[in-house]
Amino acid sequence: MLSQSRPMMVSADIDGLVSAAMLGSVAPNYEVVAFSVASAQWLVHPSLASVVPDDLFGVDLFSVQHDNVSNHIVQWGQRKLQVPEVLTALKEWDQLIDQAASERLMAVPSLWAKTQAGYEDATKADSAAYKYPFGTAQILLAMLEVTNNAPKFFDRTYLPWLVANCDGGVSTYAKYANNARIWWPVMAGAVGPGSLTEQVFRLVDTMRPHDFLDAVHRLERERQASGEARRLNDKWNLASVTREGLQNTLRWLTELTGWRDCVRGGLEGLEDWKILPLSGSAQIYYGGSTPSDKAFAANPHWVKVKDDPAKAAQLIGAAETALNANFYVGGQSGSRFNWVGPWETTPLENAGLW
Repeated sequence: MLSQSRPMMVSADIDGLVSAAMLGSVAPNYEVVAFSVASAQWLVHPSLASVVPDDLFGVDLFSVQHDNVSNHIVQWGQRKLQVPEVLTALKEWDQLIDQAASERLMAVPSLWAKTQAGYEDATKADSAAYKYPFGTAQILLAMLEVTNNAPKFFDRTYLPWLVANCDGGVSTYAKYANNARIWWPVMAGAVGPGSLTEQVFRLVDTMRPHDFLDAVHRLERERQASGEARRLNDKWNLASVTREGLQNTLRWLTELTGWRDCVRGGLEGLEDWKILPLSGSAQIYYGGSTPSDKAFAANPHWVKVKDDPAKAAQLIGAAETALNANFYVGGQSGSRFNWVGPWETTPLENAGLW
């Protein structure tokens, strides 16, 4: 499969960038053609500005329409939500995923573990309390290794920490030991001793309190000494989610790792990529706290299940066409089902920082 030519759609965060670069380093014909950017828009290569390819490969993005590798919870599960039309829509969504998973590659740990977004309590082994807690990069590394497609880690100063910390993996391992210390050892054990996955796991498992911070500060000192623009913040998330920020981070990543530039047309060509609006999106809140009423008024595609069940059910059903869909469980903003649709074909006149 990795010998095929595939266009990749990628989330524009550090986990997506590291994962895409890693995959591109061992799949010579995989090219990044679209980024899902933080402002809920798409940054798309000019050759695809008028079409969404049928053979996209999602990296850190989940879609029932395309092969993908991602790390989020994507199914509702068995909980009997007391809103019939919404429960029916959620069950149909789960069935749609089951069907798609029988036909496509869906490298999603939550599907393997049958993780349920509907349950958040610790009494159920498959509840969201025990979800896969790390980024796409960690599970992708393990999968590439176990299939004899291991990437090269030429850099041993920053790259192991960078992969380990995707989606906050280092702090997650410390804060959520009851779950994280099950998933990561199992991944390492499945790949085997001496693997890169084992080395990255041991790096975090045996770290001293300031080891990761030492790497963060060392990289920042090197950056300041060279006079280069800041690429990562102190938590090693992207310092700037802009066209220039993506270029700078990916350029540094290729220089650090020796991995190839896997962006179609090369990184410098990002200047000519198109900023395209979403064809649709939704956030359906079903539990916990929610944003303010003012926020809901400003976002007509947001809905509370208890306030408008019919609209919630309709928006869940519309996720079938999404290029990224998942459940966000818990947190200060409440539990919700999110999705974003494909890109429209008319470029935005005012794209802000882009």
